[in-house]
Amino acid sequence: MNNLDELFSIADQETKAGHHEAAIQAYQQILTQSEAGSQAQHLAHWGIGDIYLNNKQYDKAEPHLKKAIELKSDEPIYHYLLGCTYRYINNVKGALHHLQKAVDLDPSMEQYWGELGWVVGYNQDVAKGIQYLKKSLSIKPTNPNSLRDICMLYAKSKKWSEAQTCIEEAVKHDPDNPHIRKIAKDVQFFRSEFERLSGKPTS
Repeated sequence: MNNLDELFSIADQETKAGHHEAAIQAYQQILTQSEAGSQAQHLAHWGIGDIYLNNKQYDKAEPHLKKAIELKSDEPIYHYLLGCTYRYINNVKGALHHLQKAVDLDPSMEQYWGELGWVVGYNQDVAKGIQYLKKSLSIKPTNPNSLRDICMLYAKSKKWSEAQTCIEEAVKHDPDNPHIRKIAKDVQFFRSEFERLSGKPTS
């Protein structure tokens, strides 16, 4: 194992242990010791950006993820993570660009479709967002984020039966999943509240 491999191992172990500052220090050492433009460079920027994103330090995540893309523009996970970062700071244009790029590079990943679907559906076109979220759920019907988001878009359109159909499909695949049960309860609550406030039963 060379020094860079050892530093990557340390960074990975420290990240898993929740020691994020130590992990970032290891990644920074990799950036210092590796050749400019090398694979080690974009992997280290990815590692740092991902840590900052998970810690909701979006202003610090953005430059590292952008640098990772600059070094390897055909890596879908980099576009996905930068798209997520832009979503959280309400940069809708940036989020749409990079999430679409992630989907174009790897259409097999349900989380890419799901994130794109929510950003499109919430900000631009509910029907198209639902279409993308359906694609996500066709790949993995029990993805809780996509299930929650498609139900929220259906609720926004007062399409309660469609939301229920998605929940029932997810339950078929994983009947004991607590996240799915919570989503079902939330949808029922919102539906009941809508009926109470509007005085109209829903279908």
